[in-house]
Amino acid sequence: MISEHDSHQRFENPPPEPLASATGFLLSWNGRRAASEFVRALRPLGLRPPQFGLLILIEADPGTTQQELVTRSMIDPSSMVAVIDELEKLGLAERRKHPEDRRKHALHLTAAGKRTLGQARKSAAAMTEELLSPLSEHERETLRLLLRKLAGLEDR
Repeated sequence: MISEHDSHQRFENPPPEPLASATGFLLSWNGRRAASEFVRALRPLGLRPPQFGLLILIEADPGTTQQELVTRSMIDPSSMVAVIDELEKLGLAERRKHPEDRRKHALHLTAAGKRTLGQARKSAAAMTEELLSPLSEHERETLRLLLRKLAGLEDR
């Protein structure tokens, strides 16, 4: 298993040539670097990226169901219950009876969940700011639009 220190060390220096000239390699390297830094940014809050993602989705649609979260998130259905259980144990989210279907649970953030999500957003923004610091504002926006295009999304 790679330690946090070792993972961070792998990204301290830019990748070597000729790898640094391969677009696919650079996309992969930067994605792994961003993921590693994101994990580090969330760790002081006791969160992992899947938990952060669910907090955002629940905040955006209070009362959403577990099944709806499976559809909207990138979390495997077999892992979803465990991630929601973790959020409940941390006191960040709660399951309530669904108002229209008693077989389902409606998911809501707790007050602590809302506070933690706010802190996590600040940590994520600071991490992103650091990661993108070599780029101008125009370059950042261009990068965002190009990444959305590669993901098959419309301009927004």
